[in-house]
This record gives sequence, structure tokens and C-alpha cells, in this order.
Amino acid sequence: MKKFLFLLALISFFSCNKTQIKNTNPVEDLRAKKMAEFVDPTKSPLDVEELKTFKGIAFFDFDEKYKVKATLTKMPDMPVFDMPHSLNRTYKYQKFGEATFSLFDKKFTLPVYTNENLQKDSLLFFSFTDLTNGKQTYGGGKYMDVHYDGVSNEIELDFNESYFPYCAYSHRYSCPIVPKENHIALEIKAGEKYK
Repeated sequence: MKKFLFLLALISFFSCNKTQIKNTNPVEDLRAKKMAEFVDPTKSPLDVEELKTFKGIAFFDFDEKYKVKATLTKMPDMPVFDMPHSLNRTYKYQKFGEATFSLFDKKFTLPVYTNENLQKDSLLFFSFTDLTNGKQTYGGGKYMDVHYDGVSNEIELDFNESYFPYCAYSHRYSCPIVPKENHIALEIKAGEKYK
């Protein structure tokens, strides 16, 4: 009887573990990783004084509706330009193309960019403002780092992964200023938010 109960417990344990692995949400993993980095003094973008008042990072609940496929119109050989940043700085970027997508039955086309650092990781830079800015989210807008395979004419935009720039947490950083044309006339209740 004891052997039977032991075997039953083992089966139950491994079944639960499989379920947990199967149901792991990559977005939740990203959020946990970011939170861990922020509170770790050796990795945090915040200094010692800022960490004393840091109250954590808040997020909207994950919502599949904010995960969309976008058609990517590539624009090869666009000139490198100086993208304005806060603190009166600029950094070199290049327009990679335009992403066209639908969200809540509205169609949008916004630019995606790259730079030397992003190219190494096969990422595109996507920035936007929406109707939550200055209320539920950072007034300067939000960013996304979009994975790109280098070949496809389609990319996935997961607004659940959208995040605040470091500027939202510390005045010491210089962050890309979201262009006015990158506005989405909707409330994007996804990704990072104010507490």
C-alpha cells in the first residue's frame, strides 16, 4: 500500500510539473526577469538612492488581443539618421521599414527602426504613444523590441511586451523620443503601466 501511495505521489508530482512547464507564458518570464534585474544592485539601471524608493514595476494583465501579426514593408538602403533622444542627445538609427497591422478593427502603419546594437540580436525597434500616456502609462510613450528572422515579410507585435524606457524610472537616462506620427489612437492596455 505504501509503495502504491508513493508511486501515486510521484505521478502526481511529475504531472503537475509538466503542466507548469506547458503553461509557462514567455511574457511572464520576461517580466519576472526584468523585475529581478531592477532590484539587483549589480544589474539595476537604478542607482542606490533610486533603489531606496523603487516600488516595483506594474503591468497590465496579459491579453491575447494585443498580440498581432503585422505586414512588414522593408525599405532597404534608407539613410542612417540622428534619432532625437531626451537630454538633448541623438543616436544613429536607420528606418528598416513599416509595419502595418490591425488592432480592434483599426488599421495602423508605423515605422520600425534598427541600429548597430539591435542588428546583432536580430531585433527591430518599435515605439509608440497611445491614449493611456500620462494617465495609466508613461507620458513619453512605450517601446518594443521586435524579433525579426531577416527574411519574412511579417513580424509579430506583442504589445504585452511593451515597456517604459529607463527615463520613466530615472532622470539620468537619455531615451528615444517617440515621433508624433507613431501615435495609436486607442488605449493600449498592455505591457508596463503605472502602479
